[in-house]
Parts: sequence; structure tokens; C-alpha cells
Amino acid sequence: MFTSSPIRRAAALLAVFTCLPLAASAEDPLEHEFDLYWGEQRDITNIHKRLFMKDGRHEISIFGGVIPNDDFFVYYPIGLKYDYYFSEDFALEVSGAYLVGVNSELEDFIETTLAPGSYEVNLPQALEWKAGAGVMWTPVYGKFGAFATKLAHFDFGIALGIDVLGTKVAKTGASVTEQRRVDVGGNVGATVRFFVWDFIAIRLDYRHTFYNGRNAEDESRGLSHAAEITLGVGFWTPEPN
Repeated sequence: MFTSSPIRRAAALLAVFTCLPLAASAEDPLEHEFDLYWGEQRDITNIHKRLFMKDGRHEISIFGGVIPNDDFFVYYPIGLKYDYYFSEDFALEVSGAYLVGVNSELEDFIETTLAPGSYEVNLPQALEWKAGAGVMWTPVYGKFGAFATKLAHFDFGIALGIDVLGTKVAKTGASVTEQRRVDVGGNVGATVRFFVWDFIAIRLDYRHTFYNGRNAEDESRGLSHAAEITLGVGFWTPEPN
């Protein structure tokens, strides 16, 4: 007959009780399923309320920019935009701008470098002003970290509208005569706003305008287009009660 010491019996019992939970967890699939279930329940998407609301508010913006895609002129638009948000995502927009036109580097090169005094570039049509009306759809609103201490809020909108453009047409013949025309066109583009405070936002706009081009005989020569990039400051009215 074999006997064991009390110390050996205690060590054996301790080993048995230590292994029991491990064996139970390894052999119990139900506990694993519960862990998966509660893990999915805890995976909650947290959507925060917008800090800057637009529904029912008005925005008046002062802007300046550039239209760089003409070969012989560079235009600098200076103007105003007015937006009324009849819902949180949709707005009516009206805008107007005076276009300051200067000679491009290509025109200066032809007139002063290529053959000084021999050539003079006379373009049949130049833009003077533009006004438009359209709809703005703002489907994206978000925020990002700025300077590691603050959150910056922004939104992104898509614009579609019609334009009225004032142009100056240089008609050639026995002498060059200038005539002013008004043409109707359309525009598409996008806007990004960065909200500084509830009543002030910095906005970056892009508009691509299509209009009726004219030749030296003041006849239609097809579709012309102007790509306008502007930077402005928008001032907002308070939220309606």
C-alpha cells in the first residue's frame, strides 16, 4: 500500500482546480459565441450633430479670383455671391462679377519679343462681366484636426446654373469697331467652405462656364469656356428661431 505526503496531495488538487477553467473554456463553444455577439453589439457608429447648421440661413460672400485658361487674356473676377439655404443641403445661389482682363504672357511675347512693332494681337471677343443663378447641393459635411488642438469644420457642394455674360467684340473691316454683346451660358462647379465661426466661412469656388464665342465678323464661332477659381469670405445670418 502506497501513501503520499500531505504536500503532494495538496499540489495535485491545486493542479486539478487550475486546469478545470482552461478545459471548460476550451471545450465550451457557447461562451465563444457570446463573446462574438457582445463584440458586435459594442461596435456602435457615433454620428455627431452638425455644429454649423445652414437650413433657413442666408450667406453673402465677397470673392476674388482668376480665369487662367484663355490663351491671350488672363481675367481677374471680383464680385459677390448670395446663397439662400431652403434646406440643410440645398441652396439657391445668385452671383455677379466684374472681370479685369490683362494681356497674357503669350500676347506680350508676340507683340514685344517675337517681332517688336510688327504684330498687334486683336482678339475678336473679350469678357467684361458675368452674372448667374443656380442651385447648390451640399451633400458632404465633415471635420478634421487643425494645429493638433482644434477641430476645423467644412462642407463640400456641387453647383449647377445659368450665366449671362457681357462681352466686347472687336469687329474688323475698314476699321476696327467695338461692339458689346450679352450672351447666355451655363456653368457647373464645386464649392468648399471652411467655417471659422458660426457667422463667417472661408470658401473656395470653381466654376466652369460655357458660352457662345464670336469671331471677327461678330458671328457665332462655337462654344467657348472659362474656368474660374475664386477665394472668398462668406457672412451668414443667424439661425432662424
